[in-house]
Amino acid sequence: MKLASFDIFDTTLIRKCGKPENIFYILAHHLYPSNKAKREDFLLWRKKAESEARRQAPGKDVTIDDIYSSDRQKGFDEYSKKELIEAEKNVEAEQLIANPTIRDIINKKREEGYTICFISDMYLPSTTLKEVLAREGCIKDDENVYVSCEWNARKSNGSLYKRLKEKLQPEKWEHYGDHPTSDIKVARSNGIKATRVDTSFNSAEENVILPKQSRKSYESSILAGYSRAARLKFGNRYSTLAADFIAPAYISYTHWVLEKSKDEKITTLYFLSRDSYILQRIAEELPHEKIGLKYLFVSRKSLLLPYMSNASAKKFLAVQDKQTIIGKSVDELLKSLATDKEELTGNYGTNFGYNKIHNKRDEQDFLEKIFGKTSSYLAELNRRAATKRRVLVKYFGQEGLLNDKKRAMVDVGWLGTTRLMINCILKEEGYPETLFFYYGTRGDVLGCQYGQYLTYYRPDQMSTEGTTIIENYFSASPYPSTIGYIESNGKIEPQFKTNGKYQENDITRNNISVTMWLCNEITRLLPHKWSPSSVNRGGIEIPLTIHFWQWGKSAVEEMLKLKKDIDIAPLQTASEFDDTAFVRRLTFKELISIVCLGGRATAFDRGSLRITCGKNIFPAIDKIARFTCKIRRKLYLKLRK
Repeated sequence: MKLASFDIFDTTLIRKCGKPENIFYILAHHLYPSNKAKREDFLLWRKKAESEARRQAPGKDVTIDDIYSSDRQKGFDEYSKKELIEAEKNVEAEQLIANPTIRDIINKKREEGYTICFISDMYLPSTTLKEVLAREGCIKDDENVYVSCEWNARKSNGSLYKRLKEKLQPEKWEHYGDHPTSDIKVARSNGIKATRVDTSFNSAEENVILPKQSRKSYESSILAGYSRAARLKFGNRYSTLAADFIAPAYISYTHWVLEKSKDEKITTLYFLSRDSYILQRIAEELPHEKIGLKYLFVSRKSLLLPYMSNASAKKFLAVQDKQTIIGKSVDELLKSLATDKEELTGNYGTNFGYNKIHNKRDEQDFLEKIFGKTSSYLAELNRRAATKRRVLVKYFGQEGLLNDKKRAMVDVGWLGTTRLMINCILKEEGYPETLFFYYGTRGDVLGCQYGQYLTYYRPDQMSTEGTTIIENYFSASPYPSTIGYIESNGKIEPQFKTNGKYQENDITRNNISVTMWLCNEITRLLPHKWSPSSVNRGGIEIPLTIHFWQWGKSAVEEMLKLKKDIDIAPLQTASEFDDTAFVRRLTFKELISIVCLGGRATAFDRGSLRITCGKNIFPAIDKIARFTCKIRRKLYLKLRK
């Protein structure tokens, strides 16, 4: 007989909540949802109960019945021994999901003619574990589960392996497990071919479990556990980035938006394309009571010309980065104003002696020729802008935005030019301004004179590198960029940069799938203040939300560290960022330029360095790049003096 045995916990089955002790924390909340003192007492007792049972029965592997013996359960008389045992079994079962990688191996071994069994050092009965394994598609009716408490023998000391070898007498035995000692070392010492299964927490997840300068919290550990579970469940290189970084960042932010919306009595939230597509999907999964959730097709490009109705140089500069056009291409500036050099020269006699705005003189010359009193194009610009505005306002009306006084916009954020343009258009058309929610803002974010805003992370809490990753990868959308609007058959339709309205790729598909699963699972543990009864949704009401902010912040910070155990190859498939590759392999010349001279080649150069140099060499190269940056900074300050 050929035998293939599989460890159960952290091999075949994964606890969604992570660490085993988190089961007891969830159980305590299940038993005493409104009694904090009782919860803490039970949690302390349950953690000690198993060791106490083992102490009182030396040489015996204890069962769950032993752990909940009547003489040790005093103080929790609200529940019988049977009820406590069943509650723990139910919580454990609910928290377990299959490891798809191992499930595939099990199926393969069956096809190869192996007898399949499952073994575990565990106090739960084999019947309970077999039910879960069957539910998860891992075991067949004629296959067996062997647990230490029923055989009074353990993997950890090799006795369970010996007992099974005597019983089954396999000619060939392969074992799969996660523990380096009991599943690998001890198994091999008993003549078994053992294969290590790695389901450990990666560096990003470990950082959530044990945040710096903070005591260990069950809530943070649970959140890290769910990230790990999602990573293992979906099991591809895209799912790692989604589970450990995107989901924590955006679930926490969206939950905050909904809570703030409730406080502000918001009736409708408009999620702005393209960055907020995934945020709307998350909001739909989270409890949101009667708050309407709509997706609004807008972009800086689709808003600029309608905003420029009654055009002026001041108005134009207000939506430029740092309120200047120096350094920008004349062709691109004219394109944004619905014209080009050929039209201006041929129809209006306007010429430019430069292709790029090099200095203040060029800037003034350009603004005077377009917006000055003698500009021959200004009247036509205003006409074209007014035409575009009429269609845009119709689109706003069609989407219900104009009639909704208690509305708000949801965006990723940074500078606030979209807020400025939308609120300017609304105000000039006689409608009230709208509140904006931002994930983060820059230090020079446009002030509240352009409309009120609330931000999840302040400028000092978000790295500029983080904004690039968030905008380009975290916020990947299946919709192309909106470039304008057209009226057709009495309906306003957005027009897109590329053909087709909706097209998923591997990034968006995995980001959405992983985040939706995580969102749904975590929601089951949250207090559902907006639903008639949290019990109806299976909620246990664990206070995870107070840890969301740090969970999300840690995600971005860990992403930027580019640790060895994080595969960032998917970043190479992200779309271009401002017509520049996001991440790609660098030439040797580009590498030297970035590391030694502070040059730029891609939108996220540190990511490109990691891809080019490899994960092992990158830390040293990154250190050199940071050192040369400090030297250049010192030289600059010295020369400036």
